[in-house]
Amino acid sequence: MNICIRVSIEYKMPLSEVRRCVTIKFTLLLILVAVALAQSPDSNSVIGPNKANGGAVGKFRKYFSQCKTHTTEFDECIKNAINNVRPYFTTGVPELGIPPFDPFFANEVKQSKGAGLLGYKLTIHNVTESGWRLSEIKKIKTNFNTNTIKLTHYFPEKYLEGYYEAENTILRPGVTTVGQFNLTLYDYIQTMTISKPKNTNQIKVSVQLEEIGNMSLHISNLLRGRVIVENVLDRLINASWRVGLPVVKPLINDLVASAFTKIWNDIFNDFDFSYLLP
Repeated sequence: MNICIRVSIEYKMPLSEVRRCVTIKFTLLLILVAVALAQSPDSNSVIGPNKANGGAVGKFRKYFSQCKTHTTEFDECIKNAINNVRPYFTTGVPELGIPPFDPFFANEVKQSKGAGLLGYKLTIHNVTESGWRLSEIKKIKTNFNTNTIKLTHYFPEKYLEGYYEAENTILRPGVTTVGQFNLTLYDYIQTMTISKPKNTNQIKVSVQLEEIGNMSLHISNLLRGRVIVENVLDRLINASWRVGLPVVKPLINDLVASAFTKIWNDIFNDFDFSYLLP
């Protein structure tokens, strides 16, 4: 049963590249603001980060305006600012060129593991992840000397759904199985460490799942339409998911890391963070 869960959802996605020569201030702000930035549109504001000063954008800037880097209050200030803007994760900030990121969407994720009877190849398509606007940053710790930030993040509920294509699983050796899956995590806590090592143009992201209160996982067509057996297998998976949690954890860790990496590279490569912080 553990292999069933593993075959259906585990994957690994490569990290994306970020622009060269980002200063430490911009790097850390990138990490922090990527978690938090979003706001409702303001029709009275002028498009462009250096010109949009009024209305909703002005209010948004105010949340971060007191956070001064290299101070003892910086970590707590950024944590509070992020939590204050979380209701707007679904709207984005059009005036700043920032789209919404709840839900987050990934076109394709590929993963292969091992060889022989226990090996498999997995591709996940059209993956949607939601739950960011309900999340809360519990703790932030920044280190300007090592370009590192560590965040403890709580999600009362995180939901993922998409399509999978699995080849050479233990359930059907030599056969490709295609279906849908959805995964809901309840009372989910993660610790994320993000760094930009010196002399590199890549941000490194690692995620460690700390706690899950409960989990619900459903996978269609595992046995190619043998509905009765598939329903029994579904119940077994959800009744004993804690036993298979070590297999599920890599999926959760990699998906969250991939989501953040994509957000930063798609949105914040050319963003002027001095516009937000003093």
